[in-house]
Amino acid sequence: MIKMTEDIPASRRQHKAARAVSLGLSLLVCLGGTTAFAPAFAVDSADDVGLFGSITVTRHAKAAIAAVQSGAWDQAFNNYRAAVGLSPKTPDFYYGLYNSAVHLGQWDQAKLALNSLFDIEPAAKGKLNAEMGLVLTKAGRYEEAIPYLKKALPTASEDANFMSEKLALLREKSLAEPVKVAADPNAKPYVEPPAFTPPPARELVHADDVRIDKSKFALSFENAFYYSEFIGICTYEGMDKQTDITFFRPPITRFHIEKVLKGPPLNKNLPLRFEFHDKISDSGEAPKDWKFGPDKLPKKDSRWLIFIQNAVPRAGAFDTYHGSYGRQEATEENLNKIYQIIELHRGQQ
Repeated sequence: MIKMTEDIPASRRQHKAARAVSLGLSLLVCLGGTTAFAPAFAVDSADDVGLFGSITVTRHAKAAIAAVQSGAWDQAFNNYRAAVGLSPKTPDFYYGLYNSAVHLGQWDQAKLALNSLFDIEPAAKGKLNAEMGLVLTKAGRYEEAIPYLKKALPTASEDANFMSEKLALLREKSLAEPVKVAADPNAKPYVEPPAFTPPPARELVHADDVRIDKSKFALSFENAFYYSEFIGICTYEGMDKQTDITFFRPPITRFHIEKVLKGPPLNKNLPLRFEFHDKISDSGEAPKDWKFGPDKLPKKDSRWLIFIQNAVPRAGAFDTYHGSYGRQEATEENLNKIYQIIELHRGQQ
């Protein structure tokens, strides 16, 4: 059960906020400003695989750099998000994703980018205490921010340039001399990804409130559509080889995207964390006698509606909207529901 903010006395919350903000301001002085990065250069439009080994990934990287140059941070974020989807193990893009999210004021997205980065590049975690502390402060999560800010202050001068150096390296890699490759006659034409629409601000909610029928936090297709950055019709292909799978440690599965109903053009090979509960209704204990086996997974080639709240992978896999709820069978009834909602919201996204 999530603790409501209202349970904390106002004076105590104000004290925590003031303390975090004070630490944050001190840290900014030590760092000499922010991690903003706005290079000035021309972008070559030639098709090349660059240092990222993919024409499509390199296109997104260059488009993001061009967007940064013009101050179009929503386009930069969208392109970095697409690059991460296509190349989730490349740490460079998470720095660009974080920087874009910060300029958009999307603090939850900035935190998600840092957490994803730490999963694939653990050594960066100790260098980015300042960035994580400031993101948490901006998000109003003062108690969580203070330990990061305290760790950052003694080493501020040492790590002050870490983020800017990583962003500069990202620029250099994105604009590296082209490596020409033979054109693929079967390749689909490049389509510019849709502009990023920042998600609405989320608020803490008491776990008991989500089951109220008319609550905006209820588990419904309407809310899943509204709060998901990506929705697609996908087929189940199988599970990655794993051990120690439990009710609260789900396997990584592979789905193939048949059709995108909403969101960015993710890689057709979709790695998905296969949650066994919706993270709301369960009491915190696994069902009695629950044991993982083939019966807990879908049939191969079965079709599913997949709702993904944040279209940025975490530790190499995507999380579905409220766990198991964000994975609905693509029955005729469910498809009719989602198409009706899409039609009602047409032009509003």
